[in-house]
Amino acid sequence: MTSSAQLLSSLETCQRKGYFSRLWEFQRLRSSQMTTEAIRQALIAPNEQDRPFGEVAGDAMMQLGADRGLDSEIHNVYDVVTHHACIADLIVSAIRKPDEKPWLIPDPVQNWTSGCFLSPSGDSLRRVVLVSHWSESRQRSECRGWSTLGEIAHYQLPMQLVVAIIGQEKNGKRRSAWATGFQHPKNKQLRFRKKGRATSEVFNERWVQIWREDHAEITRETWLQGMLTDDVLPEILFRVDIPILENTQRQKVLDLAKRRLDRLSNLEHTPEPQLSTCEFPVPCQFRRCCHGKQECEPSEKQGFIRLVAWNTPIE
Repeated sequence: MTSSAQLLSSLETCQRKGYFSRLWEFQRLRSSQMTTEAIRQALIAPNEQDRPFGEVAGDAMMQLGADRGLDSEIHNVYDVVTHHACIADLIVSAIRKPDEKPWLIPDPVQNWTSGCFLSPSGDSLRRVVLVSHWSESRQRSECRGWSTLGEIAHYQLPMQLVVAIIGQEKNGKRRSAWATGFQHPKNKQLRFRKKGRATSEVFNERWVQIWREDHAEITRETWLQGMLTDDVLPEILFRVDIPILENTQRQKVLDLAKRRLDRLSNLEHTPEPQLSTCEFPVPCQFRRCCHGKQECEPSEKQGFIRLVAWNTPIE
């Protein structure tokens, strides 16, 4: 068994989740998982593309929706996937320039399978983190988790966190500048927020709230420029740099990873569930196995995909 940030994170959340994650992942994806995977495909796409990388992300999102399906209780699945495809399109367009080389995937090392990216120059690791909001506590969580410390320790490279704040999802939509703005009904000017009260107009009922997916006539470049003009883009897309670990701290992380993997490898029976973590902060993909009329093991019949070899699932 090889280790990974996702496997160790699952194990720390719930031993049963880690035990199941060795061999199974749920077929359907949550909207954030699907968006993350669509962005990943666009960032590693070769330069020889006859279309913008944002379009690659949007198309990947729609294909994932068709192939994997959306893990949601909302009925209008197509609208939800389309909405997030537009978000993925804009995020990739803001992150990767047309002439930028593809991001790389680190090779497995020291019994560790990476879940992050490697910069085209090979001198730093990268992660794209999609969040509903950002705070000091969230930053500490991201910087100290296995997805950061585990990767840095195994590759001895610094990490660049590319943080995109996409907003809280409600009824399948996210209210952030990636997805919605305000348009003047006459001159069609696109705005995202008011400026200082003393120096600018105040949005009134004449300004109409619009959704990105409903306005294909507005180019991605125009939308991103509007976010930049209103000083919104730097607030919802930014980078956090994390240096390499000093030797003592690095060895502690490596030793801890080995002990956790050994503990998981030695489990002979399905562990008991950890009920307090089934739904919060993120719903567990195996909660259906633990909270049905009768507890069961993951299976294709239950809607899971069997992993032939460990391959880090989408965060």
